[in-house]
Amino acid sequence: APYRTQSMSVDIKNLPQKGSWHCYVHKLRAWIRDDDGLPVRPYLMLVVSTEDGKFLSCQPGDTVETALGGNIAKKEPSSETVLNFLKRVMTHPTQMNSSAAGEKLAPSRPKTIKFADTKTAALHLGEKEKWADETACPYVQGCKDALAALGVEECHFAPVPPMFLENIIRGSIEPGMAPENQEYGTQHLPGLMECTDGFTPEFGKSLYAAAAAYVRASPWESLAARRPIQFTYRLVLREDVSMKLTAFGSVVGSKDAGSYGFSVHKTLETAMKAYDLEHTGDGEDEANAMAAGGQTCMFTSVYETPFEDVDNAELYGWEIAASDGDAPPAEENWPLFCKIQFEKGENGEQDTLSLTRPAIIELQCFELMFKGVVELLNGGELKSSGDAVRDAAGPWTVKAQTAAGSEKGETAEVELEISLPALTSDQAGTFL
Repeated sequence: APYRTQSMSVDIKNLPQKGSWHCYVHKLRAWIRDDDGLPVRPYLMLVVSTEDGKFLSCQPGDTVETALGGNIAKKEPSSETVLNFLKRVMTHPTQMNSSAAGEKLAPSRPKTIKFADTKTAALHLGEKEKWADETACPYVQGCKDALAALGVEECHFAPVPPMFLENIIRGSIEPGMAPENQEYGTQHLPGLMECTDGFTPEFGKSLYAAAAAYVRASPWESLAARRPIQFTYRLVLREDVSMKLTAFGSVVGSKDAGSYGFSVHKTLETAMKAYDLEHTGDGEDEANAMAAGGQTCMFTSVYETPFEDVDNAELYGWEIAASDGDAPPAEENWPLFCKIQFEKGENGEQDTLSLTRPAIIELQCFELMFKGVVELLNGGELKSSGDAVRDAAGPWTVKAQTAAGSEKGETAEVELEISLPALTSDQAGTFL
């Protein structure tokens, strides 16, 4: 270790003391490479001097103790990492939001530090009386004693103002973290909870668990790709209004093909068109785009999943089927629910595919279909492939629980009638 004399390190206890800091540790909606070249979600440690509105960081030192990585950590920072950073902000402060970004400031220490992290950012907003006793943010307890030893006596939790999160972090910091050549991808679609009326954490839990069970049941081993399966059930909209709903689901792709999921069509005609395109394979790109009309749940990697869905799954404990082989356990099998609209370009214009998120009734349809398919696959009843692929089978009756609209985990029982309609060539025109 290099020779160091005590006088070289600034004694923090002797620094002038003023003001209050808010330290926010935020999991960024961005992907960067870690030291092994693997994609990771970085964390930002942001200090705001609440009296004068300065965003503080530090001049990084050359050791872990002197905040080697500055205000970005490649994994969730421990209390020790946050402490090292805070000490460095006291001894070697810089200001991020001055006209000269990174401007050096005079060393000082605050009188109080309030903490929040991604999971607690919105906790007790507007309920100031609850902040002092809140211990859900790990950095409050983790940093308290060491800060007291430096003369920072007051250390407790405080939430992050929503405008700050939207304007500063989402609006300016995160876009700066994205690689310049990054095309607009599915990870920037809005989250289901954020854009779907009536989507609750409880419904998310039920929907994701049903999707995980579907992947584990390997439906592509028993059912031919895009072979329509008919589902009929009563949808209760209010106590006095119920309507009968029929939709056609089908297995898409397979694990071996590297692309797999489930699609839902509103009519047998469009479901058959998709089946036909899948099996005649004329003009593949166009065919697949056309066939993908309707709604799909494709299982994708965490890197292509909307950040809001990833963060909500982590926050509320939604289930993801474990990845195969050597992949990290929560890297694959993320359900991506989309409505796909294909529009043919006119007069030489390019064809366009637009992606939106389904409505709550459509997502409930996925929840119920996954549960019904899994029950019948596990019982060995639902199969359709090879020479028997066109044959009718069923109907079977399955009772499934739905949590659509559920606030506290309450569910409603729905009776599903599931069958394999006979496939006749006149439904599909040309046919294998």
